[in-house]
Amino acid sequence: MIPIFRQSARPLVSVRARTLVGRRAALAATGVRFNSTETPEPKFDTSLGFDAETVSNVSNVLTSDQWGYMKSVGLSDGWWPSDLIQTTLEAVHVTTGLPWWATIAATTLGIRFALLPLFMASSDAMARSQAAAPETKVLRKELNSAMARGDRMTQQLKMQEIKKLNKKYGVKYSRMFLSPGIQLTYGIGSFFGIREMANLPVQGFENQGLYWFNDLTAPDPYIGLQLISACLYAVSFRFGGETAVSQFGAKTQKAFMALPFLSIVFTWNMSAAVLVYFTANGLFSIIQARLLRSAKFRKMCGMYPMQKPAKDSKGLVENFSETWKEMQENTEVREKADEKARNAALRQMVKAKSQRAIIEQRDK
Repeated sequence: MIPIFRQSARPLVSVRARTLVGRRAALAATGVRFNSTETPEPKFDTSLGFDAETVSNVSNVLTSDQWGYMKSVGLSDGWWPSDLIQTTLEAVHVTTGLPWWATIAATTLGIRFALLPLFMASSDAMARSQAAAPETKVLRKELNSAMARGDRMTQQLKMQEIKKLNKKYGVKYSRMFLSPGIQLTYGIGSFFGIREMANLPVQGFENQGLYWFNDLTAPDPYIGLQLISACLYAVSFRFGGETAVSQFGAKTQKAFMALPFLSIVFTWNMSAAVLVYFTANGLFSIIQARLLRSAKFRKMCGMYPMQKPAKDSKGLVENFSETWKEMQENTEVREKADEKARNAALRQMVKAKSQRAIIEQRDK
């Protein structure tokens, strides 16, 4: 009994603890090396086969139907018109779930509809200016002739009459330049924004087209979209363009109708995504022109009625060019008259000096 009691008084150590102690001792023994020795390079690559940071980024990759995708691929990262267009396209695509071709078309039509009131204001201003053009033309000729004569009083009177005439018809020239500025900004933003998306390309552009242009990153192989958009823009020019008010004469307007077809030389290799935008934009241009040419629509919206131009009448651009040319000619005439007057004055001064010199010499 006594030996048994002494043996039980010892601290009990589990088998697992002994095993761990033995392993640590073995590792310590094998881990000792002398500084004079070098560890041989392993024959096999013991590094990880992946980068932890890369795996983390891959797990957070967004798809084109999720918010923030555009920024994740480097698009829509500013406030330029192209960035705003890309942000709008992403919003429409994510919220509606439409394929990319329908997203581009729907966004284009929606933006053009939102800009319609501004084009209506420009059309109203142009119609008022067109109605006042005959009287304005007469006053401007009188003004230019007065400028050529150097008649300051008549110039001021004619300028006051032109201001009264513009006030009578409600002409505001600032509104006339709304549509060109808006169209230029919007068109440049849409073109470069969509082209950048196609060049990247944005996920889904390769297979979310329609019919024969299923790949939106590639040009239309049959030049179908180019022809369709050219026809739409030609019809739009026929109806007076974006404001429906003819800004050119009959001959110039016919020449402009041929420009869309000539532009195929430059658009034949553009991506189908850009051409979808051109097509949708041209379609809305026709709808807008038809609305603005409608007498009922203009009356309902309180717009000035359109004037029917004569067959030989000139457009606003031709009238402006003619007026500018007359002003330049009158300026040249006035400059010649002023130069002639200065030369005459100089001759008088020289003559007076010579006479004084003769008198002074005679007095001596």
